[in-house]
Amino acid sequence: MANHRVLVVEDDRYGSEVVMRMLNHRNIDVDTVNSAEQALKLLQENAYSMVISDLALPGMDGWGLLRAIRADPKLAPLPVVAITAFHDAKLALEAQEAGFRAYFSKPLYVTFVDEIERILSTL
Repeated sequence: MANHRVLVVEDDRYGSEVVMRMLNHRNIDVDTVNSAEQALKLLQENAYSMVISDLALPGMDGWGLLRAIRADPKLAPLPVVAITAFHDAKLALEAQEAGFRAYFSKPLYVTFVDEIERILSTL
């Protein structure tokens, strides 16, 4: 997926590494940060095709990050994908209604990367 750069926001170092390796295996460039605050800083400084964010982050959580992205006219169109270890059907529905482009529970499987590629191919 040449020309696409994805920002992964994950506070767990192992989880961040897993996502990065999965995407790199499909030739998707990845930057990683461990907080929403760091993500917002990088989003102002760099061009990204997508943000993949854990919902449970220290400080501002993934929900707050989504709201901050949607509130910024420059960033608002950016697709944001939610990942979480605390999955239930109600949470998945709430994530969709909040405006996440997709939602995945951990552990992540190959279908996760397939969907990321599908979304990137529509941009």
